[in-house]
Amino acid sequence: MKTALLLLVILLAASFPVASQTTASGDEEIQGTWYLSGQVKDRNGQPGLSWFLEWTFDQGKFNLSGYPPLHQEGSYRIIQREGKRLTLELYDQQGNFGTDTSRIEIIIQKNKDRLMIKGQGPFKRTKR
Repeated sequence: MKTALLLLVILLAASFPVASQTTASGDEEIQGTWYLSGQVKDRNGQPGLSWFLEWTFDQGKFNLSGYPPLHQEGSYRIIQREGKRLTLELYDQQGNFGTDTSRIEIIIQKNKDRLMIKGQGPFKRTKR
């Protein structure tokens, strides 16, 4: 009886997936915080307003912040992958851009610490 019970426990334990530090959705390359900044020139071509955008992707959650002040957060999932090009669906959103589900495209550059996000960039990774 003890042997059968032990065997049952071992079989059940073997059937559960082992947790790992990678994400289940295959988005390991975009995990972390990504930063882009610049400066808008005035009418005379002189340096004017400085701006920045910062995206954070953290295992199915995203956060976008920037200056001039903006903030958006929610959840994401990969809906398409073609080589180094990912299409993410953003959902359960709140912030400056509303709550509607939307899509963004990310291109992972050869240097894995650079991304193009929504045609902007390259964003540089600041945190893993």
